[in-house]
Amino acid sequence: MTPAPPQRRTCQNCNSMFLQPARPGRPSTMCSEDCKRAARRKNGAPPDLTRAETDMNETAENLNHVASNLLAAVQDRAPSAHLLHHITVLHRLIDDAEAAAVRRGRMQGNTWDTLAEPVGLSPERLRKRWTEAKLTRRLDTRRTAREALTALTQEARLPMNGATPSTATPRPPTQTPAQQLASAFSHLQRESGQTLKETAASSDVSPSYLSRILSGERNPTWTVAARLTHTYKANLEEIHDLWQAAQRPPDTEPPIQPPAPRHHNAAKRRFQVALRALYLAADRPTLYALRSATGNTLTVTTIGSALNGSTVPNWPTTSRLIAVLHGCPADLRPLWHAAYQPDDQGPHLPAGSFG
Repeated sequence: MTPAPPQRRTCQNCNSMFLQPARPGRPSTMCSEDCKRAARRKNGAPPDLTRAETDMNETAENLNHVASNLLAAVQDRAPSAHLLHHITVLHRLIDDAEAAAVRRGRMQGNTWDTLAEPVGLSPERLRKRWTEAKLTRRLDTRRTAREALTALTQEARLPMNGATPSTATPRPPTQTPAQQLASAFSHLQRESGQTLKETAASSDVSPSYLSRILSGERNPTWTVAARLTHTYKANLEEIHDLWQAAQRPPDTEPPIQPPAPRHHNAAKRRFQVALRALYLAADRPTLYALRSATGNTLTVTTIGSALNGSTVPNWPTTSRLIAVLHGCPADLRPLWHAAYQPDDQGPHLPAGSFG
């Protein structure tokens, strides 16, 4: 059977003629996605930016994650081939981020002139680089990769019920300092057995404000954070470490970090507090769960010695432990360097364990 020929139609936005392929369903009244967005703007209907914002947020988080890995590798004097691998991944993620930014900008009504100026390209060249087909293909590929990574990460979550995990465990995503603080308070709230109203009354805050703190919507002042810590009977130093990190500007490169203590014992003490703060923010999993999350590359003894402060492990061991606690190894690298002594490293993790 011969397929029906395409029909000529007039775009209701720009009045240009276009060919409408014969297919079931309601025929299109617009010649392109640009015209559809323009028509929505004319009608006053705000575009649905949910998917575009998700693409932008997750691509930026991936960029931050890989950049942190690159910084840690540079500080660890990794081979140049290892650094080039991180740089290659960064280049790909930058292209993904540019595609996501262009898609979001076009949906928000930005002209090609507006988007091309900060890129240093002509509007026509940027338009040719990111046609609608190229944007869709690039972002769909990114989403597919992200969904596959999410599936792997869900399989690799820290087991709390004694289940046997896979030995090839991918690294969990890094949390922001604000998320870590909220996670720590959420864990303490669950552990306390109190209702939100009971905790709020004891801490002199409203239940709604407490709920926003636990969800990460609000970053509490130190006065409120200290009152909550007292109510939960938690370690003030650990909460203060998380709270301080959450106050630092998130858009500085590299992130602003307080100077490490010059005295070794003081540095070792602060490093232990920082590590245990991450442990709290990660819901204080069992040592066996942490061992499994590292793909059994760390022993229970090594993890326990690091968390209780009896030893400061070597950097490969430390960075792996920080990673499974959802922290950023590069952030703690200067403090680890001040706290570490080769004679006090405890059980050694072979470099081959990290590929």
